[in-house]
Amino acid sequence: MRIVYVSADRGIPVFGEKGASIHIQEMLRAFARLGHEVRCVAARAGDGPRHELSVDEVPQTVAGATRAEKERAAMAQADAIEARLNTLYREWPFDLIYERYSLWSAAGCRASKSLGVPIVTEVNAPLVLEQAAFRSLVCEDEARAIEAEVLMQSTALAAVSRQVSEYLTGAGADPVRVHVIGNAVDTGHFHPDVITAKLDIPEDAFVVGFTGSLKMWHGVDTLMEAFRAFHAQEPRAHLLICGDGPKRGWIDGFIAGAGLQDAVTMAGWVDHCDLPSLIARMDVATAPYPASDTHYFSPLKLYEYLAMGIPVVASDIGQTSELLAGSDAACLLSPGDSAALARALADLAIDPERRRKMAAASAREGALHDWTRNASIVANIARKESAAA
Repeated sequence: MRIVYVSADRGIPVFGEKGASIHIQEMLRAFARLGHEVRCVAARAGDGPRHELSVDEVPQTVAGATRAEKERAAMAQADAIEARLNTLYREWPFDLIYERYSLWSAAGCRASKSLGVPIVTEVNAPLVLEQAAFRSLVCEDEARAIEAEVLMQSTALAAVSRQVSEYLTGAGADPVRVHVIGNAVDTGHFHPDVITAKLDIPEDAFVVGFTGSLKMWHGVDTLMEAFRAFHAQEPRAHLLICGDGPKRGWIDGFIAGAGLQDAVTMAGWVDHCDLPSLIARMDVATAPYPASDTHYFSPLKLYEYLAMGIPVVASDIGQTSELLAGSDAACLLSPGDSAALARALADLAIDPERRRKMAAASAREGALHDWTRNASIVANIARKESAAA
């Protein structure tokens, strides 16, 4: 098939470093690996490494100073993306539109309707609720109207988790058109045989790892409290943190206050292609999410840990629970419980045989979640919907 990928959110550059950008890049590559011709039309290409991918950036022509003006500028940019899709179809007739849902865009749905081409819309979060609760939302009526249009007009909706799928059906989407497709990993890049990076960490250290943005809702406070307690009883303990974010300063202060300078390595933000060699140095990897009623996302880090064959200690919450409950790959703990996390780390540190069993189970589970599988599912959904039309 010929597939055009649409990304209308300026906050997520295609060639960026955040998880959402990685998701876009990986799906583009996965479609190509399956033999599809793929082009991307985006609000912002970004400045990161492009490798073999190319993007048609549709510039934002309307400036915005106030919040309302910025929101209307984003809607105008979505209109320009829709126009670009109509033009592209005349130059390069495509068979499928795949759009990452963004707050201000129904570009793919509108082009789909006018061109008679199916659209699969990927939904990663209830964006209207999220924006209203945690940021600022002036043009709320327009945002809700766009959301309703996307839910009603998409040929199919790919929800990143069960929780997101429930939101979509509760908001009016036909359950038959909603498919749960979680995040995944490039198993050709993340796998147990990756060579370990050379780091200034003692060879006999028991390394606890974390990857991702340093934000409280990633549980970094729980992690640091747990590691302090764990290190007090296990001098070999070493913490490797790969990531950066708004809580970096807080973590640096915690490390200094706890006297853990020699026991923590802050790798900073790591290019995604370099991440596997760092994960390979971890004896145990963590995903210590706090308790939350809105834990609807699909953690990229989890799939990367698993594909690397690393034992996982994670919060018993959301998709993590659904994926790993009853599995030998992980220890699932009450969210936000630093004492339980410290105990779990201590237990694993003295039980290499259990870690070996967990590592093997982790690798088996991770191998099942390649991006190519996700792309194949999307392509099959599109074919079935086209045949039924």
